Amino acid sequence: MQSNALVMEESGSLTQRDIAVPELGPRDVLVEVELSGICGSDVHMNDGGMDLDFPVVPGHEFSGFIADVGTEIETDSKGDPVEVGDPITVVPGVVCGDCWYCNNVPTRPTTCEDRDVYGFLNVDYGQGIHGGFSEYVLVDERTSFYRLPDGMDVELGALAEPLSVATRAFERGFRPGIPDAREGFGIGKSVAIQGAGPIGLLAASAATAGGAGQVIIVDAIDDRLGLAERFGATDTVNFTDYEDEDDLIEGVKSLTSGHVGPDLVIEAAGVPDAVTQGIEMARDGGTLVEVGHYAYNGETDLNPTRLVQKDLDVFGSLAYPPIQFETAISLLDQLGGEVPFTELFNCKTDFADAETAYEKQANGEAYRATIHPGGV
Repeated sequence: MQSNALVMEESGSLTQRDIAVPELGPRDVLVEVELSGICGSDVHMNDGGMDLDFPVVPGHEFSGFIADVGTEIETDSKGDPVEVGDPITVVPGVVCGDCWYCNNVPTRPTTCEDRDVYGFLNVDYGQGIHGGFSEYVLVDERTSFYRLPDGMDVELGALAEPLSVATRAFERGFRPGIPDAREGFGIGKSVAIQGAGPIGLLAASAATAGGAGQVIIVDAIDDRLGLAERFGATDTVNFTDYEDEDDLIEGVKSLTSGHVGPDLVIEAAGVPDAVTQGIEMARDGGTLVEVGHYAYNGETDLNPTRLVQKDLDVFGSLAYPPIQFETAISLLDQLGGEVPFTELFNCKTDFADAETAYEKQANGEAYRATIHPGGV
């Protein structure tokens, strides 16, 4: 059996080729891919911004249907029964289980020193077809996967990965103990999100569902800010309306209680200067979560004294633990009738038009361009 796949031979070079589908092991699952998203890291990969062992089959945000299962597969990673034909989504990150971090910091799987990530692996490594830009993906026994709820559009399963990124970044703002004393995020608190791309929009939906009293979204594109309101933003800020950075920061602060700034700021723009702006936007004693810079996108000057003077909590947020998919799928299911998740898929292509999808994702025309191996 062969799987037709879109292979990135090197940065900027996409070709179609057939890849042999290996025989399933007893704990393996074969997925027939419905769609796979193109995210910022895929754009960086295409532009030469990631050091990878090419060629690779891209695609780490994918969902589809179970085409076959190994003899020992009865349930998904949550324990729900599965069978051939069920819709599922797959956690792309796989830890080694042997390194110091796996043994000593198990709650932070992204610290694993030998972590595999579907969509970033050489086609000659492991099972070969481990990227969503393929008719089939073989999900090996190390990998977490989740059945989608009955009635959920299988396409929404491709948002479980970016929503996991967004919800984990949002949850980094939580603190145990006394949120009513304004320590960390709590019900009724204010959240500012820099960037109205998919992660920013999804973080807004999570913050709203989590009980935020105010959700401010900052971006430069009116259409995105309009969509942000439908994802839960109570206030939107177009930074092109402000004379300079100081004016922008004061503008955001003016929207908050006491004009002191939001309790929590999430930097999801991936623009270096947004980090220093976020530091100043947050109220003194507040929290900044940095999630936008998964891949290198330049540098900015930072005055560390401001972190001390503001007594600011700063957290990095890299991806998520596999169980975060349960949170994401639950939100997709609960909010599907209220939040326009499917409108993020505003550029759908097949293999033949994949380069157009990359271009639209890179230039901001697409919220989340998607590749459909079986055709649109």
